[in-house]
Amino acid sequence: MGRNAPVAIGSGARNVKCVFKWIGVGVGGLVVLAGLAASAVYVLSEREIRRQYTDVPLASIAVPHDAESIAKGKRLATIYGCFNSCHGDRMQGLKLYDEPGIARINAPNLTRIVPEYSDAQLERLIRHGVKRDGTSTWIMPSPMFTHMSDEDLGNVIAFLRSSPVLEGPMREVSLRYLGRVGVVAGKFKPLASTIARGEHHPTTTDRSEPMRFGRYVVMTTCTECHGQNLQGSDFLKAPSLIVTAGYSDAAFRHLMKTGIGLGDRKLGLMTEASETRFANFTEEELAALQTYLGVTFGNVALAGAATVGKPTAARALEVPADRS
Repeated sequence: MGRNAPVAIGSGARNVKCVFKWIGVGVGGLVVLAGLAASAVYVLSEREIRRQYTDVPLASIAVPHDAESIAKGKRLATIYGCFNSCHGDRMQGLKLYDEPGIARINAPNLTRIVPEYSDAQLERLIRHGVKRDGTSTWIMPSPMFTHMSDEDLGNVIAFLRSSPVLEGPMREVSLRYLGRVGVVAGKFKPLASTIARGEHHPTTTDRSEPMRFGRYVVMTTCTECHGQNLQGSDFLKAPSLIVTAGYSDAAFRHLMKTGIGLGDRKLGLMTEASETRFANFTEEELAALQTYLGVTFGNVALAGAATVGKPTAARALEVPADRS
């Protein structure tokens, strides 16, 4: 027994070395796989970031230059979030989002970017999310802006062009690893890829019929947060607009002007949007908005004289868009 002990100890040592060797191989393999995965995520996400949207043509847009149109454009740009909101209080740009591991994003200085674009390029940028270099935007709510009439878009561009050039943050969309994973997984999409081609854009804004005009107001102001089907967004914590079924006429108007909801509650993004943007609705816009939401979601108090149908968001798809 004593003679064989050294042999057993040596064999055990060799076994331990062998185990650690294979552990090292396994860890090394995992490191290599992780590196390959990270490289694949970078390559695939970069391909999406650099994708060219050459199938979206430039379209002419009539841009007025008179003071009245510029004033209308300023009010609309405020409601849409271009002025005194996402891009800063004077469109000078804003550091919009900076989350470790995900992304750093600026809402850029519009006073410097707009002069770089022709009117047709601005139309494509705003309505279709396609930048001058052919790549897509990632944050700007072009799926909402695509519903704008030529009249309103022309007025907004007129106002944007009237602004003096200011100092402020410029373009930056820096996607970090988890942000790139989101791109590859399809959770974070280039906006140009989400907008249907060949959409008809009305020449003028039809205000002649409350339901039609109300739909227009909803699609150009509410869908940024509540989605194209008005069913809400988990990411933005924005509810389905069926919540408006619980509002009286007075409570709804108070919400839109102050951002204070039922029970005197502040409502996060909605409160901020009402204070800085929706408080600028005209009486005509607010009345049409109430009518459309009241009819769509079965709220007689908001619908007024309009006929209230089934309380479902599907009704939003049944109201034809303006084809003027």
